[in-house]
Amino acid sequence: MGSARLFLVDGSAYVYRAFFALPPLTSPAGLPTNAAYGFTTMLLKLLQDARPELLAMVFDAPGRTFRDELFEEYKGNRPEAPDELASQWPLVHRITEAFRVPTLAIPGVEADDVIGTLARRANEQGIECVVVTSDKDLMQLVGPHTKLWDTMKDKWTDEAGVQERFGVAPAQVADLLGLMGDSIDNIPGIRGIGEKTATAVIRHFGSLDAALARADEAADIPGLRGAKKVAELLRAQADQARLSRDLATIHCDVALAVAPADLRYGGHDPQALRALFNQLGFQTLLRNLPAPARAESTALERIESEQGVAELARAAAAAGRVSLAAAGSGAAMAGPCDGLVLQVQGGAPAFVPLTDASRAATAALLGDGAVLKVGHQLKGDIVRLGRRGLRLSGPLFDCGIAAAMLGTSAAQRLEEIVRDVLDEEIAPVRGEDGDESALAAGVERLDRLRERLAARLDESAMTAVFRDIEMPLVHVLARVETRGVRIDAEALRAMGVEWRGRLEALTAEIHALAGGEFNIGSPIQLREVLFERLGLSTKGVKRGKTGLSTDVDVLTRLAEEHPLPAKILEHRALAKLLSTYVDSLVAAVNPETGRVHTVFNQTGAATGRLSSNDPNLQNIPVRGDEGRRIRGAFIPAAGCLFVAADYSQIELRVMAHLSGDPGLTAAFRAGQDIHAATAADIFETLPGMVTPDMRRIAKVINFGIMYGMGPQRLAGELGISHAAAQKYIEQYFERFQGVRRFIDDTVARGRETGYVSTAFGRRRLVPELQSRHRATQQAAERAAINMPIQGTAADLIKIAMVRVDRRLRREELQAEIILQVHDELLLEVPEAEVDSASAAVREEMEKAAELSVPLVVDVGRGLSWAEAH
Repeated sequence: MGSARLFLVDGSAYVYRAFFALPPLTSPAGLPTNAAYGFTTMLLKLLQDARPELLAMVFDAPGRTFRDELFEEYKGNRPEAPDELASQWPLVHRITEAFRVPTLAIPGVEADDVIGTLARRANEQGIECVVVTSDKDLMQLVGPHTKLWDTMKDKWTDEAGVQERFGVAPAQVADLLGLMGDSIDNIPGIRGIGEKTATAVIRHFGSLDAALARADEAADIPGLRGAKKVAELLRAQADQARLSRDLATIHCDVALAVAPADLRYGGHDPQALRALFNQLGFQTLLRNLPAPARAESTALERIESEQGVAELARAAAAAGRVSLAAAGSGAAMAGPCDGLVLQVQGGAPAFVPLTDASRAATAALLGDGAVLKVGHQLKGDIVRLGRRGLRLSGPLFDCGIAAAMLGTSAAQRLEEIVRDVLDEEIAPVRGEDGDESALAAGVERLDRLRERLAARLDESAMTAVFRDIEMPLVHVLARVETRGVRIDAEALRAMGVEWRGRLEALTAEIHALAGGEFNIGSPIQLREVLFERLGLSTKGVKRGKTGLSTDVDVLTRLAEEHPLPAKILEHRALAKLLSTYVDSLVAAVNPETGRVHTVFNQTGAATGRLSSNDPNLQNIPVRGDEGRRIRGAFIPAAGCLFVAADYSQIELRVMAHLSGDPGLTAAFRAGQDIHAATAADIFETLPGMVTPDMRRIAKVINFGIMYGMGPQRLAGELGISHAAAQKYIEQYFERFQGVRRFIDDTVARGRETGYVSTAFGRRRLVPELQSRHRATQQAAERAAINMPIQGTAADLIKIAMVRVDRRLRREELQAEIILQVHDELLLEVPEAEVDSASAAVREEMEKAAELSVPLVVDVGRGLSWAEAH
């Protein structure tokens, strides 16, 4: 065999495997991406590890194949692909195209047949072949010059591996499947013969044909239990066995116009991949792409004297702006800050170390409120400088936030924004690979970035959102992050000890109910316990590529049959609370401040909502005893109380305002219980006659409408029939016709313009509304409906944060915002200020904007977050 190797990728199998293996992921536009992401990681690993010269991606073509003609029920047990998977196929094909991988999908046959044909031709031409797959059916292709490679497990299978897996040679695998069948593909095999018996039969006779021809001899197979019965089965179901073998056999003679030598891989398209990964939000994968050639490093002048910094300050004042970045890596609250890289328009970048000699002049420059500060990730710079006693004042222009708002660069790394906006390459600006010279290269380009991004913000009518909402919020969030939130670490540790004891007791209960020990965290072992050992019903249970589902919905339903599933759910919930909240919060306490300092991302969500990470303090449970206990461990400083201010039903009020629906508007203006009022309208009854069940239905519909919920989802949420759900939705829209018009008009405008926007002008691109793929289009419609509502609510809470912060500063109160959780602000307030601060917060939040319905804020106080909420 020659040195070249042909890699043949079973693309369809990897897409399915990725979809069912990965948790739900979405793009910045809100479209599902987990299958596309998993597929891309597999392909990247293959390209990086193998560096193939010859490569082909093989997919199943749509439509029927010759196997469907042989057996109408072939793969008939497989459920329809979920919409979330179907909508990702166009993404997968775009990814493959951007990688420039030769791709094949031949109608009438399956991907396995195309792979088998290419593998045989490659071997005949002296080319070794590697089939990239996890599918056991393809083991029949293994030979001296063909191996299988499962890249996700990095597992290779040769002839000995096939023998170990099945107990037969590769050439006998199809015969084996003819006997044992294949439940995944609905190949019947011989009913009553399992894998162990099938292996014994094939090993004794050598082939299926021999076994069927000499079926009577099966009774003499040594060590075979029920040998006489096996002989009867072979005689009775011979035709079915032959049919099953035909279905399982990979055809290696497909008519292909392409030869193995034609499948030469020439490398990916860097520009296309960057654009696609940015659109899909694959930031991590984007950083893993091979880097193109970089620009030469930027010369960096060092200015240490007070006079030199003062000259810089005068030049900045004359220019009206200065570009800057604090030198530091890692989290702003943890990483050191030794100096600043500064550049004034027309000059070279300079490094100013933070020394006693330059401190006063540096403080004057940074504190000049008339000078625009241009930067990237300025919030982190403000935090870093603040820890050195330096305050950054005045208007800001953050290129990262501007780029994210425009959809220019989802990753927000400065080097990537430079590449996408200026079409220039620079070294990584921050992180382990970054240095002062790399930082200088980034700072040197900030002013040109500002100029282009500002023009695009103007073109998109988002200048006001950027200038009046996002930039003032940078200062507020920097204060919030610096302040941090105090937690009772000892209480959390004690909680951890208690809950670990409960987990041990739960584990013992689960094992007792299961009739033996097993790995509770293993879906494979749990499936075996539930459906084989306990024999629970599989009716209606979703089947993925790896087997029957054991997700929350399945376990909740099965809990009606047996106590074990409920205990599994309890175990999962408690284990998550321990690992995600209790242990991680204790580990996140800053040893210097004794507090937890989260990092807020202003552009992490396509709707403009803030997100929180390292650690995420926006997902602390609010319901249930355990959630309240965790929130109870968030405590204020001595002599202070927490004040929690929460917008009441903000998104519903926004929907009433945007839609102008008279029914919703009147209910909110009258201060009615909106869910009860909606129920009264839907069920055509008096408000006093609304039952709790009616109100529950109305509440689900009220919130579901904002997320584009259809009858199928509503039926699942309420546990009712599809017809009943359809009727409820029709009744809702009949009563609230303004909402119906708003939804229709929003989608229509989005389809026409390519974007939807909030009441304040923030835009979200929705090009997928033009997709010809129905599932992709429907997902885009849901995103388009939700964006104006959730995005306007996000803008409102951001405006409220700026107003509250300014009010507290203006009145010289010591109260501080320490957390924002979507519609809620949490403040740490000295006891003497609680009344005045509570009134100020309520007033500023309720006056954040003038809507057609009143904004209502609920305010609580307490010695813990749980008590204040």
